[in-house]
Amino acid sequence: MKKPALILLTVLVVAAAAYFTCYHLATRESQRMLGSADDLAWLRAEFTLDDAQARAIATLQADYEPRCMAMCDRIATSSARLKKLLHESASMTPELEAAMREASQTEADCHAATLAQAFAISARMAPAQAARYRTMIAARVLPGTLRHDTATHR
Repeated sequence: MKKPALILLTVLVVAAAAYFTCYHLATRESQRMLGSADDLAWLRAEFTLDDAQARAIATLQADYEPRCMAMCDRIATSSARLKKLLHESASMTPELEAAMREASQTEADCHAATLAQAFAISARMAPAQAARYRTMIAARVLPGTLRHDTATHR
């Protein structure tokens, strides 16, 4: 009876060790980049940027940061207003419609600014890398928009 329990325990220990070893090996590069002081480490690694490209992109990002933060504040404000009106309203009101339009426009402004930044960044990359970067950003900024199928709404 002791032998099967010992075998089971050994298998579990080996399996756990194998899992944690594989996990560590699979995530070590991303963990290294996340722990890096260089916020653009992932971009540098993913798009094989040289030092000049990385410096130019870092400058673009630093210049964009205040605009991005202001946009985030606008989104938070318009979303909070919309949420408040939704909670307080018993029906669709002109004020609620205006808040919905404002929230949508604010989000659209943010998307446009983000895409403009992506174009500015990609202009510092090799053409093939730039196209891949823009596609990646567009997919994150405009999920579903670029592949919207009107047939599903009929």
